Order: sequence, then structure tokens, then C-alpha cells
Amino acid sequence: MKKLLNLISKVYLGVAIICMVALLVLLTLEIVARYFFDYSFVWSQEFFSILICWITFLGFGKVVVDREDIMISFFVKKLSEGAIKMVGIVNSFLLFGISAVMLYFSFTLTISHLDRTTLIMRASSAWFYAPLVLLLFLMVLVSIQQIILSIKGQYDMFAGEED
Repeated sequence: MKKLLNLISKVYLGVAIICMVALLVLLTLEIVARYFFDYSFVWSQEFFSILICWITFLGFGKVVVDREDIMISFFVKKLSEGAIKMVGIVNSFLLFGISAVMLYFSFTLTISHLDRTTLIMRASSAWFYAPLVLLLFLMVLVSIQQIILSIKGQYDMFAGEED
């Protein structure tokens, strides 16, 4: 399962990098066009907003899989090993529950926006919400892996933490 999660996160990161490059290139063109030619791409602000959503949510997928997100562990580290294991299990179940609920509602929101369009580009506004659905799908998979490892006693809550 770890290989699958790493593959998905690398694909997400690749898409996020492509979106970042596209954002930088188009933003540079927009600035040059506006400054030198007194021309502005009317659709650029909507497109930039969509790209930022994709960069943010898909880029965070890699952070989640690599466990590089922020965790405050001061109090947990003071617990016994058994209590730390229990906290890991509860934490994994909470992550699963919250991610699954958010996945359901963000998927529903995305579907409801398929027929709604942006004002200028006339693109589906679902493009704003789709990367959130993808991120939450990955988070559900990560939490399932964490639950399995926690129950087996193989999950280290502090694995991604620096000393």
C-alpha cells in the first residue's frame, strides 16, 4: 500500500509542478502584456485561481504521504508506549472519519458544480473543487494505512518528525 500511496503522491506532485510552471509562465506573459502592450488577458484571474487550487491541494498530497505536516507532540511524548499506541490508533480513526466525511461532501459539491461555469472563461466551476476531492481521497487511503499499521503495532506516530 505504501508503494501505491507514493505513486499517487508523485503523480499529484507532478501535476502540481506543471500547474506551478503554467502559473509562472502565464503570469509573466500577463505582466509583460499589460506593461508593454497595455493589454490584459481577461480570463487570466479565473485561470490563476484554478491553478492555485490545484497547486495547493495536490502539492499537499505529497506532504501528507511523506508525513511532513506539522504535529505538536509535546504532550503525547510524555505518555507511556501503550498510551502512545492508543493515541496513534485514535488519531488514525479520526483522520479517516474526518477525511471520509469531507471527501463525501466535497465530491457532492464538485458534482453539483459541473454545470455551473465561471463568468469569463465559461469553465466548469468544478475545476476549483476537484483537487480537494483528489487530496481527500489520498488522505482516506493514508488513514487506512495508518489504521492497519497502528493495529499491528507498526505505526510510529513520530516517524516524520525531526528531533
